[in-house]
Parts: sequence; C-alpha cells; structure tokens
Amino acid sequence: MDDLRQHAMNKKGITVLICTYNGAGRLPDTLAHLSRQSVTGDIKWEVIVIDNASTDGSADTARKEWAKYHLPDVGFRVSLEATPGKINALEKGTSLASFEYFIICDDDNWLAPDYVQHTYTILEKDASIGAVGGQSVKTNDTGIFPSWFDEYAEGYAVGKQGDIIGDVTFSRGYLWGAGMGTRTALYKDTFKEFSSLLTGRNGEKLSAGEDSEYCQRLILRGYKLFYDPILVFHHYIPQQRLETSYRDSLIAGFEECSKILTKYHFVRDLKHQLDKNPWNRLGLLMISFYKVLFASTRRKRSHHKDIIRYLLHMEFRDDPVQQAIIAIEKKGRLSA
Repeated sequence: MDDLRQHAMNKKGITVLICTYNGAGRLPDTLAHLSRQSVTGDIKWEVIVIDNASTDGSADTARKEWAKYHLPDVGFRVSLEATPGKINALEKGTSLASFEYFIICDDDNWLAPDYVQHTYTILEKDASIGAVGGQSVKTNDTGIFPSWFDEYAEGYAVGKQGDIIGDVTFSRGYLWGAGMGTRTALYKDTFKEFSSLLTGRNGEKLSAGEDSEYCQRLILRGYKLFYDPILVFHHYIPQQRLETSYRDSLIAGFEECSKILTKYHFVRDLKHQLDKNPWNRLGLLMISFYKVLFASTRRKRSHHKDIIRYLLHMEFRDDPVQQAIIAIEKKGRLSA
C-alpha cells in the first residue's frame, strides 16, 4: 500500500535535476540548452536546481539565467542542500520532484533538444526499465584534449554506453549518472531503508560511484538498464579537469568505490546465474564445497565460502555491507 501511495504522489511527467557545487560558471550554458527542449504539450516537465553547499552564488545565477527564457509552462525552482555530496543533493531533489520520472543533468551536461522527450518516452513504454542512459560528446573551450584522454574517457562519462540499442544490464552492468533517466518513486524506495554503502576507511561518504551503486541496486531488484544512443548530450570539461592530477584523483575515487561495488557484483552475478536456471544452485554448491577444500589460496577459499553462505541463505554477520546488499536484493520490484 505504501508503494501505491508513493506512485500516486508523482504525477505523469518528468523532472530534470541539476545538482551543482560552485557551478555558477557552468550553469548558464546548461540551462540555455535545457531552455531549448522540444517537448510535446501532453508531457509536463520541470527543472530543479539543487545548490549543494556552493559558495559562489550558484543559486542566484540559476534563477537569473532561467528567468531569461520566459517558459511559464515549465516549472523551475532552486533548493539548497547544505550537506556536501551528490548523493545528498539527489535525495533533496527527488524529495521535491513533482513527476514520475526524472533525469540527472549534471551542471556541465548540455542536453540535446529532444533529450527530455525521448527519455520520457523510453521510460513510459517499458515498466521493467529501471534506468536509461545515452551517449555523450566531449567539449571544452579550445577543442583540444590531452593525448591520454580517450584512454580515460569512460571515467569522464564520455562516449557510447553500448554497442546496441536496448538492454545493457549484464553486457555493461551500469550507466553513468550523467544524463541518466529513471523513476522517482523507485529511486526514493531504493535508498529508503539502506542509505549509500559507499564509505571510505574512516566512514566518510565517498565522492564517486553513486551512479554505479544505484544501478547495482536496480539490477538486484530485477530492473533493466537500457541504452539508447538517440539520447545525446555534450559534456563540457574545463581545463582544470584535464590536468593529470584531477584525472588521477578521479580514478583513485573509482578504485576506492570498487571495493564496495565488488560486493554488489558478487550478489548480482550469482542472482543472474540462478535466474537463468535454478538448477545452477546445486552445481554452484558442489563446486564451492570442492573449492573450499582444495583451493590454492585463502582468498579463493573465502570467496567460495561466501558463495555457500549466499546459496544456503546464511547470514553474513561478519560483513554488514554484504548483508545489507542481500537484503536490498530481497526487496524486489515496486508494487504496480
């Protein structure tokens, strides 16, 4: 019943959420591109800017820029989120969203004029799609990028996210947060009982990987990740983000997150094997019992012990993160 009430709270339509930290210099171009969206009259939409602890007047800049475009039929508002971190900004944004679907538009994403329309259409036609993503084109002030950039383009959310149009749930396994379209009630429900598990050694929230974590939770709950290259946006990358120090910090953040995301992948991959064929449970159990006895390293033995625990529904009391991930899997899809 709670799920049904949550669905009713969000009207048909789509919200564009822009989470920004000190984005006063980037927001004008981002909002200008949003103002050019071509959306049919039967689709309601709005823009919400979340100023995430900025100190450069981002909120005032957003209001002044949007006022230039005189779009009375498109809702627009700015909200402040004092706690730093994109996860916190997204939580604030989804709590304010009026509509059933939303798009994460970073403050350096320039959405193509048909982006909002196509995202709405894709999500509307298939309730099993948990999230949809598109392709991005790199851009900056000079048109010149370092020789190493293409090697690291994925980390910058640049390029294509698949070789085909359609389901990339297991061929890719995640979508970028940049330009991602998803379901408002689903996002809220996904983090309702378990906040983000991405924490560092000192318990602080990690600054990267929130998009990958959300995608893993969607997969565990039985939703699809969908890629469609018809969704195109330009990703503006300023010069300071093309310095090797920034690049290395970005990659280090992803590597830190991977320690937690690997635990999601462990459950995701086992669930996938069992969903394909329930009889795989018996085979996996037999193999894992054998590996526990004869594996060549302690690490391998530990891995197969974890498989046995998962397959026999035993608790991971010594690993609360893994235990939480398994609990998320058990939630399943939202009620229709």
